[in-house]
Amino acid sequence: MKRALTVLTFVLLAMPAAQAASPAPQETMSVFTWGVRAGFAANSTYVTNAFIDGHSIEEYQQDTQLGNFAALQFRVNARRLFFQTGLGISLNKSTFSIDRNSWNPESESASEMELSYSLTSMTLPLQIGCHIINSSPYSMSVFTGPRFRIPFHDKYMTEFSGIAQEGWEEDITNIIPGWTLGLAIQIGRSFFDFEYEYGIRNISEGFHPVAAETPDPGIILNRRMGIMSFSFGIMF
Repeated sequence: MKRALTVLTFVLLAMPAAQAASPAPQETMSVFTWGVRAGFAANSTYVTNAFIDGHSIEEYQQDTQLGNFAALQFRVNARRLFFQTGLGISLNKSTFSIDRNSWNPESESASEMELSYSLTSMTLPLQIGCHIINSSPYSMSVFTGPRFRIPFHDKYMTEFSGIAQEGWEEDITNIIPGWTLGLAIQIGRSFFDFEYEYGIRNISEGFHPVAAETPDPGIILNRRMGIMSFSFGIMF
């Protein structure tokens, strides 16, 4: 009897140690996940070509402005890599000014012209990523790939100041591609995205007076967007 009690006592004492030594079951990542996210985007403008009345303008200043966006996000996961896409709505704003006399080194005065635009677009990213840390419930990953913006032409607005002509309109490019580079941090179901997008195509197709339909060669302001964004989302 004493021997049986001794064996039982030993077994009872050994059970907690055995449970502590056995590895805890790890959660497996779902192959397909989806989520919603929203955030803010700081939009900059990079002028690639600027011609006013046949003169090449070399100097300009930009004013970074904040916009906002919301999107659905879909992700296909592998062990280390993943592919993500989605569909979103984005509002981007930017203002920049140019000196129309900057082409003339002998000019003693500046002639500032300012242009502000507001762009509402549907966005479609096609991105591939890699998990740097993937230990549930924490993960950190980097991703890159193109994003395509499809502008709503009826919501695109351009405003001039400091120019004599009134009633100008700008034709926006039908599809605006950009290249993205980002960092994602996930804690449980919540995640944060930090992302930079550089436009790889001019957004402008040209300017024309309201009464005309063809672009006026007197004003050419080709430019690309640079967008730094931050968003918070929930993954399901």
